[in-house]
Amino acid sequence: MKGLEAHSDWFWINGKKTRLFSGAMHYFRIPREYWQDRLIKLRASGCNTLETYIPWNLHEPTRGKYDFQGILDVREYIQLAEKCGLYVIVRPGPYICSEWDLGGLPSWLLRDPQMNLRSNYEPYMAAVKSYFKELLPRLTDLQYGSGKGPIIAWQVENEYLTISKSTDHLAELQKLMLECGCTELLFTSDNEQGLLHGPLKGVLMMANFQDIKLGHDMLELCKARQPGMPRMCMEFWTGWFDHWGDKDHQTWSLDEFNETLTYILKEYGSVNFYMFHGGTNFGFMNGANEQTENDQLQDGQDYLADVTSYDYDALLTEAGATTPKYDRAVQLMSQYSSEVVYLADCPAATPLLKPIKYNDVSLVSHLSLDAVLPLLESSDVKGKPQPMEMLNLNGGAGQAYGWSLYRKRVEASGSLQFVGQVRDRTQVFLDGKPVATFDCNTSDYSTSLPRGGILDLLIENMGRTNYQPIDKDILNNQRKGLNNQVMLNGELLSDWSVYCLDFSEKFLARLLNAKTFKEGSGVMTPALLKGSLEVTAPTPADTFFDMQGWGKGIVLVNGKNLGRYWPSKGPTKTLYVPGPFLKQGLNEVLIFELEKVETKLTMTGSPILG
Repeated sequence: MKGLEAHSDWFWINGKKTRLFSGAMHYFRIPREYWQDRLIKLRASGCNTLETYIPWNLHEPTRGKYDFQGILDVREYIQLAEKCGLYVIVRPGPYICSEWDLGGLPSWLLRDPQMNLRSNYEPYMAAVKSYFKELLPRLTDLQYGSGKGPIIAWQVENEYLTISKSTDHLAELQKLMLECGCTELLFTSDNEQGLLHGPLKGVLMMANFQDIKLGHDMLELCKARQPGMPRMCMEFWTGWFDHWGDKDHQTWSLDEFNETLTYILKEYGSVNFYMFHGGTNFGFMNGANEQTENDQLQDGQDYLADVTSYDYDALLTEAGATTPKYDRAVQLMSQYSSEVVYLADCPAATPLLKPIKYNDVSLVSHLSLDAVLPLLESSDVKGKPQPMEMLNLNGGAGQAYGWSLYRKRVEASGSLQFVGQVRDRTQVFLDGKPVATFDCNTSDYSTSLPRGGILDLLIENMGRTNYQPIDKDILNNQRKGLNNQVMLNGELLSDWSVYCLDFSEKFLARLLNAKTFKEGSGVMTPALLKGSLEVTAPTPADTFFDMQGWGKGIVLVNGKNLGRYWPSKGPTKTLYVPGPFLKQGLNEVLIFELEKVETKLTMTGSPILG
């Protein structure tokens, strides 16, 4: 049996000429119970291939400790795709971008002060080799050419030539992937700038775009640089993602989608929809963008974090419903079905329950921030404060996500000043009362303390930037929390106690067993609030929390972190609650709210994306 080949201007599978109609869907953004539903919808559209990234930071959250269970069982996801009649394209990184925290790279890499990510820097490559030697052998026996699986192609890194004019690092990764048993077709994908610096010998170039004119120029460039090779849009951007503070939900019109897809299919043959189904940035995994000369953000904004929803205005909604773009893609691809080799027929689908509105959740008890602190892992820092990644926490891995509370007693009133940028958002409290709030886009990092007392700096990591252009060094500077000096009346404040609010499984276990939750009103923020969502049906349906009226924070249901809300910033004002996260009976709802408390949590049966 032959795997995927590229020659004579076409792809070939097992010796048969074919187009690749592919869709991007990430297992880590979809509840495991919904994998099959989404995969069947992909196959039913006329696609013959699934494409997925693999996020290193989820699979190796602590150096040397790996996780491939539950929603992270990528092997099971690939095997399920095969059962649904799909070939599979794997994009294993190590860097994936994907609007994902630090582009999928684990934050513990930043504990090395000299770290040079996405390079041949020896400590970085040592970590990559260790990870790939754990990851890739779990999947290489599923390659199509072996006759035992659906994998037909592997991507080498991700848009690397967008940040470098040299292929040296790609060559090292290519060599490593071959050593780890990747025998199927290797490819790279880049934007228009990156294509100018390729190709890498023995690796197929592919293009990423949305605009039809730009796409034409890029695919022609691929043809000129690799004559005789098939041309494919590896990322045909079906929509776009949202930042907190965007004026509205990012969308792309059906007419423009139709125009570009028609052109790709007519002139070039193969396409991968990015995204076919976006899903959700559950927990703290959203990425961010930083201001560059070539990537202008909103006026006066140097840093913008991505929202929790990754709906992307894609062919399937965040909750998995088909859209007019799905219908149009089905119509257009059906015209070329005779030129597509399919792995197997599409299995029958099982209809999902539609999202519904449950009864509102009454929040009956709360826990103050001071009452939370004894439940947290903490670290004493001598001298100037350190960023969260450098803290002596989590078995030497530092803190990866969430909030860090920096606390010390000050003896005097006066001018409090932060030297350098705050990452990413800091709330200043004196004896538990709010004093000021700063974020990455604040121009003046100073405030006045009216007296001495207990100084608390509650700093939120709102998401590490996941992308950088060729002329910038951004990823190596994504350490969060306090990474500079704090001055009071011009004198350095030293020796801090730092508490880790990462909402890890260990923290949640201690929290949910806490006997100190209080009933009644009068809670001061920041605070944890608890209530119950009642579900009477044996099979719970999806729903949404309507966060309008709330301030800023996160919501957890039965211990699962749904992600961040910030309705005053928008554009997103709801949080997606997948039915599989719920159970019949009472479901525990936990809210960590920073600024403004409501007495109840309102439910809705549809999202408010902007």
